[in-house]
Amino acid sequence: MNRGEGVINLDVSELEPPEPYGLAIDILLEMPAKTILNLIHRKEPYPLYQTASEMGFEHKTVLLNDGRVNIQFWHKGESIVLRSLTHN
Repeated sequence: MNRGEGVINLDVSELEPPEPYGLAIDILLEMPAKTILNLIHRKEPYPLYQTASEMGFEHKTVLLNDGRVNIQFWHKGESIVLRSLTHN
């Protein structure tokens, strides 16, 4: 895991279930406002999408050329973060 200003980078693409889910949930539980969790996974984590939404997060998913997925999570309603995502 790598933490930059306002971004937490987490690559779980080589971990076995349920470890990616657990790590992501632990981070989301503690994630401060105006922060993005930038997650790299080997497949789309549909259960995580549902749980994160119930916890008050939105997400954006991009399929990468190597078959992995890049998912960004942020707190619902944070337009500053949302603007930064749409300009990338």
